Amino acid sequence: MAIVRWNPRSELDWFGRDPFFRRFFELAEEDLGGNDRTWHPLMDLVEEKDRLEVRLELPGIDPKDVQIQLQGDTLTVQGERKLDQENGAGKFLKREQVYGTFARSLQLPYRVQSDKVRAAYRNGVMTITLPKAEEHVGRQIPVEVK
Repeated sequence: MAIVRWNPRSELDWFGRDPFFRRFFELAEEDLGGNDRTWHPLMDLVEEKDRLEVRLELPGIDPKDVQIQLQGDTLTVQGERKLDQENGAGKFLKREQVYGTFARSLQLPYRVQSDKVRAAYRNGVMTITLPKAEEHVGRQIPVEVK
């Protein structure tokens, strides 16, 4: 017998697939003042031999609107996706994108060299490179032959 982890969100997934409920929630959202949902960009944490990489999906966000902080072993990324209202005062007929502020915090599994942390933004993806502290990288020990 296998133990399966229960995910309460999976119980509600069928609401999003059913056109009746999807339209119901869209109408309810419009009646409640629009699309003021909170949102969180998707994040991946990748471990390489000598570093950790955090990758966040941030399409449509100006990198100048993103702040990255490292405090101890906690990385925090905050920012804002702004609604572009320069395109006129048209009425949204369908609105799925979420706008507003976000904050993501991540406890790192290793100590990192905070003075060597770098962030780069390309094609809507923010990549934060965190070199591991030397005690977590390890080193090869040569064998002496006598």
